[in-house]
Amino acid sequence: MYVKVKRGQTLYKIATHHHTTINKLLVLNPVLRTRPDLIYAGEFIRVH
Repeated sequence: MYVKVKRGQTLYKIATHHHTTINKLLVLNPVLRTRPDLIYAGEFIRVH
């Protein structure tokens, strides 16, 4: 399952909302490992 990042969201907020952890999001989204503190509105992130 993918979610579209909304303005103002963080990996922490996304992880909490989907009952997962930031580390699990990073495993599912390898491209984020190089920039975990930088996500963009409109970007799709895999959460499950």
